[in-house]
Amino acid sequence: MLLKKLIISASIACCSLIANAQDSISMVSDSIACPIALTDSVATDSIIAPPPIAVCDSLAAVMDSIGFVVQTEPLPQTMFLPAVYMGYDTHAYAHAERVINLHKANDTIPEWLGRKVRSRRFANALMQHLAMTRLDVIPYNIATLPEPPKKYIAIADPMSTVTVFKEIGGLPEKVAADKPENVAAVEIKKQHWLNKLALNLQFSQAYISPNWYQGGNNSLSLIADFTYQSNLNTKFHPNLLFENFFQWKTVLTSAPDDPYRPYSMSENRFQVNSKFGYKAIKNWYYTINAMLKTPIFNGYKSGTETRTASFLSPGEVNFGLGVTFNTKTKNDKFSLGLTISPLSYNLKTVIDKHVSETDHGLKPGRKGHSSFGSNMEIKWEWKILHNVNWTSRIYAFSNYHYFQGDWQNTFNFTINRFFSARLNVDLRYDTSVKNPSTSWKLLQLREMLSLGFTYTITH
Repeated sequence: MLLKKLIISASIACCSLIANAQDSISMVSDSIACPIALTDSVATDSIIAPPPIAVCDSLAAVMDSIGFVVQTEPLPQTMFLPAVYMGYDTHAYAHAERVINLHKANDTIPEWLGRKVRSRRFANALMQHLAMTRLDVIPYNIATLPEPPKKYIAIADPMSTVTVFKEIGGLPEKVAADKPENVAAVEIKKQHWLNKLALNLQFSQAYISPNWYQGGNNSLSLIADFTYQSNLNTKFHPNLLFENFFQWKTVLTSAPDDPYRPYSMSENRFQVNSKFGYKAIKNWYYTINAMLKTPIFNGYKSGTETRTASFLSPGEVNFGLGVTFNTKTKNDKFSLGLTISPLSYNLKTVIDKHVSETDHGLKPGRKGHSSFGSNMEIKWEWKILHNVNWTSRIYAFSNYHYFQGDWQNTFNFTINRFFSARLNVDLRYDTSVKNPSTSWKLLQLREMLSLGFTYTITH
């Protein structure tokens, strides 16, 4: 009987203790401002009633009130930003570090990087603590904040003299993942050929009054220069090289003192260059190149009826076998091309009986002359300034008995999208000339400065 009474007394005492514990937990839960769902990661014995806190402007303002301590000053910059509710992260809350040393030693990462990592982890832990215990003191919610102001950058286009404003730092538009019909299929076509057409009409003019003390003549020059390039896109064909270049250039100059014609033609050229190659190593290619050059219109010596040029008189055809080197800078401001052809075939023609064949290196009575030798071509394009461009080409051929070289230079000064000034400087050296000038010997020079219309189309 005594044992039975002891067992009944112990059972009553245990029930009383359990009831008192449940009442204590209920009282603590009622005192919390923001109810929290208890999970396995947040133990019930870790929840205590927080002290009164007003709405906080920053995390640093409430740091001391809730038991978070930074051992070393200065505080992280993120601590002084407004408190913003970013969502719950129970894992970060359960592993929150309430004490941080910004200069804690760590050999695995640089000291500055470790300080950044610990600073961000500390700020996240503090924010999650507020979100779990005192949501009422956080003034902002990330879901209800307005969009940040847009940032723009001004880009001035010197070609069109127009300033364009483009948005920077913007986020891409959101597309509903559950609505694939919102995403339109876009077909991306490969651009196998890179084409460029340039049209240039330049003018040069001079007027001299009849009573000018040094005398002189009025002059007007027209320069028509049309070029077309079509190159294989090496982005899609990295092992192939195929370049094609077409040019027609004519220069007409007024000749008031010429009794036969009111104009003279100082340049009259149609030229085609083509090059095909296969990649050897890096920027080097095994190449076959071809060149055709001929006048289009009849040309005459000033003040006479002597014809100096016509179609294929003189004409020049060249085929070469060799290697090509191409390179350019990353910003595309300078590009260089070098072609060396140890084996080359050259053909010169004068098919017009009114054009002297001896003036172009042929023997009397011959309409053509072919020879084998070597040729070389160097081309570069340099964008010196945003509106100054230098294009140059050096071509040389030798059959080991005579040498012929051309150096063509074009300096283009862009005024706007449609107008530009040009300086052309051409040099030629030809040892096959029979009657060289007494002053210039075998060297020939032509220079012209002009102003006019320019239009370029690229595709």
